[in-house]
Amino acid sequence: MHASRLLRLAPSAAAREKRLDALLAGRDPRALRLHEVVQDAQVLGSLALAGLDYTWEQATAPRRGEEPPGPVAALHRALAAVEPESPVSVAALLAWHAAATGSDGRLRSTPRVREGGPPPAPAELVRGRLEILEQWLNTPSMRELKPQQAGALVLARVVEILPFDAGNGRVARLAASHAMVQAGGRPPILVGGDAARLREALQQAFQLATEPLASLLEEAAERGLDIMIQVLERSGVP
Repeated sequence: MHASRLLRLAPSAAAREKRLDALLAGRDPRALRLHEVVQDAQVLGSLALAGLDYTWEQATAPRRGEEPPGPVAALHRALAAVEPESPVSVAALLAWHAAATGSDGRLRSTPRVREGGPPPAPAELVRGRLEILEQWLNTPSMRELKPQQAGALVLARVVEILPFDAGNGRVARLAASHAMVQAGGRPPILVGGDAARLREALQQAFQLATEPLASLLEEAAERGLDIMIQVLERSGVP
């Protein structure tokens, strides 16, 4: 782990990074399938935020070769729907939406309203605003952002536009996670208990104050450290 990476973390997170490195002791985390545990936690948390409550056993069913509930299976498919090296784009958003909702992945063609915050994009302007977002995400200035800042901007903008008839939150969270990982961070694990804070942070982000949302995503990304450490400790790794 590079020192520059540790300096970007809060002290408690830096200590957990060191603990994780010690537990791994040169092992390949992908071979230990730790990324799957983090993804399972993401699935469970994202569905809870969407008002769909499932158990850990249901969220991890695909890992055991068992049939999970439909929304669980769909979100697992969505996590694999876009190649890791692909940018956040209109095509990526459509792919995430199709996989996460089981739909044909079309942008909405009907008006939407929002209680509080700016109105969603008019249906006829949705694609154009997403294309502007895609162009902006590929500018050099975007690469200067910290992972949580990049994730906050993507999450807030997709939710602000509301490009789909349903599943906007799930797609926005997938896009934010993708952006954070591409920026060198860890995937955030947002959970049902974050709902009120997430709503408030989004309202602030709509007014161009993205720091509260970025802080929430940074904390959510650190949850992955705790999960991986717990898995390794319970497996008996010294």
